Amino acid sequence: MGKKKKREEEVPVIREKKRKNTFAFLDKQFDSLDLATVKRHIVILIIAALITKFVVIIATGSVFHSFIDLFDIGYYYEHALPLLQGQIPYVNYQVDYPVLVFVPITIALVPATIAQNVMVFVYTFQLLMVLCDLMSLVCIYLIALKIWNEKTALIAGLVYATAFSTAYFVLTKYDAFPTMLLMLAVLFTVYGKSMQGYIFAVIGFFAKMFPVIAVPFMILHNAKSTSIKQEIFSVVKVAVPLFVILFIPIFILHPASINTYLFATGSGVGVYVNSATYTLYTYIHEIGHLGVSSDAISLVMYAIMGIVFLLLLYLAYTEKEQNPKKLLKIVLCAIFSLVFFTKFHSPQYIVWFTPFLCLLISDDLIKIGLFYVTQIFAYIEFPLMFGNYYVNLQYVNPVGSASWYLTLIFFTLEYLALLALVFLIIRPHEGFRERIKKMVSRT
Repeated sequence: MGKKKKREEEVPVIREKKRKNTFAFLDKQFDSLDLATVKRHIVILIIAALITKFVVIIATGSVFHSFIDLFDIGYYYEHALPLLQGQIPYVNYQVDYPVLVFVPITIALVPATIAQNVMVFVYTFQLLMVLCDLMSLVCIYLIALKIWNEKTALIAGLVYATAFSTAYFVLTKYDAFPTMLLMLAVLFTVYGKSMQGYIFAVIGFFAKMFPVIAVPFMILHNAKSTSIKQEIFSVVKVAVPLFVILFIPIFILHPASINTYLFATGSGVGVYVNSATYTLYTYIHEIGHLGVSSDAISLVMYAIMGIVFLLLLYLAYTEKEQNPKKLLKIVLCAIFSLVFFTKFHSPQYIVWFTPFLCLLISDDLIKIGLFYVTQIFAYIEFPLMFGNYYVNLQYVNPVGSASWYLTLIFFTLEYLALLALVFLIIRPHEGFRERIKKMVSRT
């Protein structure tokens, strides 16, 4: 009897130990998940991401005999050097990026100045972008834990960690930094920390403007438990101080600095040939021989983009309860629409929406397979095809040649694959169709 009694007394102690080791994040308790497992998963994901980046660097040069594009990092370095001469960005010289671009630029400039070596700047900047990408990876895992389960969350992280085309652009561009800010905004929003979510989304606007696209949908998501008026007020409380600190002083010194924050629909920007707009134009004008200009098609594409955004706002507004998965789908559609319908296209834009793809495909092998197909297309587009088959504003080969048709077919298949993947993710269900019918009947 004594031994039995002793065992019964030990049970609460054992249970208490298990409870202490249970994983919790931002007031969310995961009863079936322990802290050690989460740490192990994150280590696995980080190792997978680092290996992927290393393989991409080696394979790009040694296997595919292509190049690591350092043009953008060179641009950042050129705009860092005037700081050493006491010049003020936007006031003494023009910068095409919002003000927070100077956070990684300044950090990378310090060791480069000490070493008097531009390659130190390059390597430091790349390291900073890798760290930002790893933070996005952790955000993806934690968000996936909230909307899926432990296994699916790990898969979501692994898919992102091995997204090799995205890894290439993390190493060569600046977009990993604003993407990290967007993912932090989504992470806090999904876990019910609305103010922190707004802070990171608005900060993201001052890094590169696309993160602010998520704000209206975050407002409508959070308003399900409060009110739209209250959420708008919360955004204002966050945005005004940041606006006063990060924008007003430079604007006072140089009012033309506002041009940096104006969305370049682009009267002075041509239609990039790797855009969906130019691909459609090529079929209509070059193959169909219809006298329609690329600018006219671009205007139609922008009009469609506006309609899509209004539709997304309507769907977010009519959603009856907070649903993190639907928030992710709507933000994905918003960012993807921005990329798809815009007439200028940089291949690194894939970095913006890859996290959302990985979060929403991780429960389905077919979607995962199609995702890697889109990664292959993106990697072939840049760097492998660039310069040999197309440059920003034209196909390299003459119209009607075999290589010209090959370029057109390639971009056609690339965009069809992306559209198919997004469609599979947001595949309409009955409730969606009914809401669309109601909206149409009201109009």
